[in-house]
Amino acid sequence: MAKNSTIKKNWPKYLLQWGVLAALVVFLTGIIPSKEPADPEAYCPVGGLQALTTWFVSGSLPCSMTTLQIVMGIALAAAVILFSKLFCGYLCPIGTVEDLLTKARKALHIRAITVSNGSMTDKILRVVKYILLFWIFYMTATSSELFCKNLDPYYAVATGFKGEITLWMSIISLVLVILLGFFIDNFWCKYICPLGAASNTFKFWLWVVILFAIYAIFALLGLPIPWFIMLAAFCILGYLLEILCGKPKYQLLYVLKEQDKCTSCGLCTKRCPYHIDVASSKEQKIASVDCTLCGDCIGSCPTEALKIGACKGKGQKWMNYLPAVITVILVILGIWIGGKFELPTIDVTWGVEQTAEDGTVTQLIDPSTLKTAELTGLRSVKCYGSSMAFKARLEKIAGVHGVKTFVNTHRAVVTYDPSVITPEKIQEMIFIPSKFRVNSPDPATVDSIKIVTIRTENMYDKMDLNYLGLQMRNSGKKIYGLQSEFACPLIVRVYMDPSEEVDGKWFKNIVEMDKLEMPVHGGGVKEIEVDYKYEGMEDGVSYMPVDEYLRMMFSPFKAQFKKRVEQYAGQPQYIYEIADQNYEKPIIMRNMPYLSNHLSGNEGIIGIYLDLNEELVPAITIRFAAPMTEEKLWELMTMETWSITYGKDDVREVGAKIGFETPGTVKPYQEKE
Repeated sequence: MAKNSTIKKNWPKYLLQWGVLAALVVFLTGIIPSKEPADPEAYCPVGGLQALTTWFVSGSLPCSMTTLQIVMGIALAAAVILFSKLFCGYLCPIGTVEDLLTKARKALHIRAITVSNGSMTDKILRVVKYILLFWIFYMTATSSELFCKNLDPYYAVATGFKGEITLWMSIISLVLVILLGFFIDNFWCKYICPLGAASNTFKFWLWVVILFAIYAIFALLGLPIPWFIMLAAFCILGYLLEILCGKPKYQLLYVLKEQDKCTSCGLCTKRCPYHIDVASSKEQKIASVDCTLCGDCIGSCPTEALKIGACKGKGQKWMNYLPAVITVILVILGIWIGGKFELPTIDVTWGVEQTAEDGTVTQLIDPSTLKTAELTGLRSVKCYGSSMAFKARLEKIAGVHGVKTFVNTHRAVVTYDPSVITPEKIQEMIFIPSKFRVNSPDPATVDSIKIVTIRTENMYDKMDLNYLGLQMRNSGKKIYGLQSEFACPLIVRVYMDPSEEVDGKWFKNIVEMDKLEMPVHGGGVKEIEVDYKYEGMEDGVSYMPVDEYLRMMFSPFKAQFKKRVEQYAGQPQYIYEIADQNYEKPIIMRNMPYLSNHLSGNEGIIGIYLDLNEELVPAITIRFAAPMTEEKLWELMTMETWSITYGKDDVREVGAKIGFETPGTVKPYQEKE
């Protein structure tokens, strides 16, 4: 009876826990189709705290982190400081799994392994999560990549072990969650979880304030403490307070106990996920570092001796629902506030001041003379890595001295010297002319290509031409390709079949579509919002031969080994050619370096190429000489695994990147004039 009444009396906890777990299963498995692929990190407060740490340390955000995750991390910390570990008690999917494992063990009548609170084993095990806390935050802050992904069991399962994981770490984590979690109640949450370590430390927030005050004082005295020393001090402080004190004193809510109603039945201690000794406590406030205000002890009490209440006064029955309500409110506030502003992923300047070895700072440029310009629609600026690549391009432009990138909205704020350069010139210098093949003309039926020129705006990112090309592909018209050239408005040349007739109205409808529906791998459609503007179509058309067009649009690959060219000079050489129209696909070009690397480790291989052959069909060709043979070459190309050399002592076996089904043809090599 008591077993059933616990769930009935404490239904808010189970509603939130199982609701979150069910929602994750539904969205991550794709049971409910979504236009955007589900992001397992979208509301991750742990990643948010790591991102915030990285922001303070290096002024940048880890890859894929947004302001939303940071706000969720701050909301979690605020909840811990003011109330308790509400995320752990009501939302965390791993905590829910741990609860379910405990229930499964009890249902099977399997004896648990008991680790008594306060025992030497308990104290030694509790240090593990603090070591992990330091390691994960240190690695994240120094690499600007979320290191927790490597070992987070939730992330591994949510991505189907296809995310940015380290397999052995993920497997160990899952074993700790499932196997040890089955035999030891809440093993992961109590002893391994780095978020649990951070939350437990935040419970002693007054000591944390003192620690950071010391840090600030040293900085004011000109003796700054390295950030990693502060991180270590935070972890050590949290561990010592947990094992030596274990009773936070400054929260707004506690589990309160009415001693005169207590019958010492022990059900509260038994049902507590952390086995806090509520039954034996002689104090009104159950102040424990492990308490999450989950309410299981309250739901199990037959005499209603336990209630949620403020730090002073008596608990009321209606207050038992407060933790769940506060959790929901904080999540809603976090999502709302996180969508209201955006922190820059990187915020860097250069060439403004110079610091000498003795610490003396020399001002190179008066900062008051600099201006900023906002660049929008930068679809290729979508993470930390692409932000740094964008910064590298800007550093080569004279007069540019800084950049902030905002990856969520694909924009950047550039700091520049107006006496040297203008925003328009910056836009021109960062622009990358591009081309996109919409469809492939058949040289057997088409002898020339018609060229129409249109003008557009809001298309200055290298990805924009691809998206416009996909829109034209979906139209069903005989459009073969696009090519962009910088101008204001942008010049876009459209290559089409001579028989195709399109006018300005058609172009306007295609260019100014609000959304692009793009098929994704595995089925489904991804909607991409676009905001391109059509400015007009230039008068007149021109034509070019189809072979000239095909060669212009094709991106060749060439890997030729100089030493072997010299080594086999004068010896009989051959070309092994495999032609396939599919070789024009970008995925082939991306994997050609792997094929080249794999083959280059064998004697007789002189060069690997991808280009159009005499029939204008894409072809992979391998130039070789003895001792390499046609048979040996085909064997190497059709191996299930390729040997890839990453360094002098780093050779790895990887799955074949390109499949070959039909053998090619061999002919003598002839040096081109």
